[in-house]
Amino acid sequence: MLNVALLYNLKREEADAGSPSGGLRGPARQGAAADVEVPPDAQAEYDSQATVDAVAGALRAGGHRVIPIEADAAALDRLRSEPIDIAFNLAEGLRGESRESHLPAVLEMLGIPYTGAGVLALAAALDKPTAKMLFAYHGVATPAFTVIEPGQPARPPTPRPPWFVKPAREGSSMGISPRSLVRSSGDLARQVLSVHRLYRQAALVEEFVGGREFTVSIVGPPGRLRVLPIMEIEFSACPPEHGPIYSLQFKKEWDADRYYRCPAPVGPKLKRRIEEMALKAFSALGCRDVGRVDLRQGRGGRLYVLEVNPLPGLRPAFSDLPRSALAAGISFEELVNLILDAACERVGLRR
Repeated sequence: MLNVALLYNLKREEADAGSPSGGLRGPARQGAAADVEVPPDAQAEYDSQATVDAVAGALRAGGHRVIPIEADAAALDRLRSEPIDIAFNLAEGLRGESRESHLPAVLEMLGIPYTGAGVLALAAALDKPTAKMLFAYHGVATPAFTVIEPGQPARPPTPRPPWFVKPAREGSSMGISPRSLVRSSGDLARQVLSVHRLYRQAALVEEFVGGREFTVSIVGPPGRLRVLPIMEIEFSACPPEHGPIYSLQFKKEWDADRYYRCPAPVGPKLKRRIEEMALKAFSALGCRDVGRVDLRQGRGGRLYVLEVNPLPGLRPAFSDLPRSALAAGISFEELVNLILDAACERVGLRR
């Protein structure tokens, strides 16, 4: 039996309704003025109590003692006072451009091992332009892009549209909607300004890759990474006016199995290419134990990595990672303990 600290940030629905201190990202989040506009998806990354309870239950079923700790300002005292062998990290962080790295950095300072990616990998993955530069360095194809800082004029990454606009440092499809796909310079300028205003950060503008979209979940210890069945997002099943966008609306409203094909209908050659590229992107950012890689197939069948999520969602039977695990015959309980076991093996911790 291990003493496992379960680190998480809890979603509180009232903050989505407009509490300036509940969901804002960045320096303005705490102590913001009452008239500061809050993004409608401000808490999209955080976990529900049901998800936290499900992960805790899976760890207990694995024979472990679970110590739930919310990843807020009081977490340091809890981490120092509890007898912790390892932490199971779900924490998204409260604020700042590297917020997902905050609790892992504290854990390293205290000498507590934890599941998942390390401090640098979490920071790089959340900062999408940095991740894309690392992809380019490691030879991982990614859509052409440009970064527009607040106050700068909007400029496209390619001469011809369409383009895709999203916040540079957000996860969980935050800031992504049908309006993110733009086809004119005027729409580009308006959407970039919307990102600057709502999220108070740079906008990432990418060449839009309009083909099939795949997501690949990876779990396991170093040297024995396991690629779970590839999932394809089935855009043809959603309303045509929404378009081929894996938005937060898509995830919330269209969660039935017909919107997700897993295993994806791909031939052996394409399957091997997708898996190899996903593993290469996972490695390029220094991820470990678990992660999810999102890809698109463009003209001529060429694959492009959109991003890597080193903290993939774990909502049972809903999030992409648990869905892919189920397609492989892995229960939610088994999946959670596979992640923990991978971390234990990596750090040399005996169960």
